[in-house]
Amino acid sequence: MPVTPTYPGVYIEEVPSGVRTITGVATSITAFIGRALRGPVNKPIRIQSFAEYERIFGGLWIDSTMSYAVQHFFLNGGSDALIVRIVHSGDADTTKNAAKANVSIGGLDLEAENEGAWANYLKATIDHQTKDPSDTKLFNLTIEELEGTATTDNVVASEVFRNVSTDSASARYVKNVLENQSEWVRTGTSIPTLQPNTGESMFTGGDDGDELVYSD
Repeated sequence: MPVTPTYPGVYIEEVPSGVRTITGVATSITAFIGRALRGPVNKPIRIQSFAEYERIFGGLWIDSTMSYAVQHFFLNGGSDALIVRIVHSGDADTTKNAAKANVSIGGLDLEAENEGAWANYLKATIDHQTKDPSDTKLFNLTIEELEGTATTDNVVASEVFRNVSTDSASARYVKNVLENQSEWVRTGTSIPTLQPNTGESMFTGGDDGDELVYSD
């Protein structure tokens, strides 16, 4: 604190040292940018194991040289990586662009969280076995990921959302529930005012897009 002179004399003022301790930072974090089977697009995601890469980005994929590079990175002692998944987009020839799979079931439109053919193996199922069968806005939504072809019944994993509602004022409004809880799907353009009809249907239209071409 500055000293306020009040009479002639010698005053001593202590000034904090300008020397600061250098904070150590990690120097072994590697960034990988490229194609992946699935996962967030154009968003850096920090991972700390290849198992985590498999969970988020789908693991090894023959069309992704990045997936093999990430695997080798962790096999050779790597511990931290930033993954940025990119896809072919913005091409005038839209058939070359990656696309999200989608489905319309009972009047409810759903789309995959991110682009890729991976979502063509998702199946949506709707039933009305809710906590209040008299409530015409409540329904249950199940999303299953199937293995192999789109017609198989071998379920790899699933997400179940019980007692969701088509009422936008409800705490269980389906749009909000999926945005906050689902890793796979979001609502599309159409949400009915009443509960969608029961049934099941496969997602379609997902596309990985053409191979990325790099140029200077």
